[in-house]
Amino acid sequence: MRRQQGAAAPAAIPMVSGGVTVRRAHLVRFPSYRLTAQQGLELGLARYGALNIFFFGRGQKIALPWGEHWRLTAVARGSGLAAVLINQARQRLAMAAAGAAAGNYGINGRDYAYTLNPAEGGWGRAHVWDLVAHEEPVARFTRRPFDGHCDRPVPLPAVLLALTLTRFGIPGESDLHLPGMNWRLHGGG
Repeated sequence: MRRQQGAAAPAAIPMVSGGVTVRRAHLVRFPSYRLTAQQGLELGLARYGALNIFFFGRGQKIALPWGEHWRLTAVARGSGLAAVLINQARQRLAMAAAGAAAGNYGINGRDYAYTLNPAEGGWGRAHVWDLVAHEEPVARFTRRPFDGHCDRPVPLPAVLLALTLTRFGIPGESDLHLPGMNWRLHGGG
């Protein structure tokens, strides 16, 4: 994605409000997808793929209009994985991890915390998801069509993580994880 003329890097993380759409841009070259927000923000996204984001390579490349690139990748967290959005300086912008129940996620940044919960039940992966702050829904995302709507301003990293979790979830989130037990019983060695 080419740098837009006159686009300067913002001092802070951009906030997204209103409609958000993700559409196919190119079949072979970068960007494969374009994320467009209602207020005019447009991002270039590399190919969506759970294997690329969570297991192989450097993660999904995200091109911002002012020329900076972010990466959506994963890190090991205990016995599972957590999705992480990092900037060019490899600083963590936001992190998402599976919650206590399979299918619920926590999304955390420096100044915010959200939960992403299925809005409707059914067989398989939910198609509609709510992003919640302080027990109040602030955004809704759908798998098909792949888009969302933010009722209140939401930080861009939280929107990017919510879209990825809506589409894929976190691999292995529903597996049984038992904590390691390294106890000494009755003073024995």
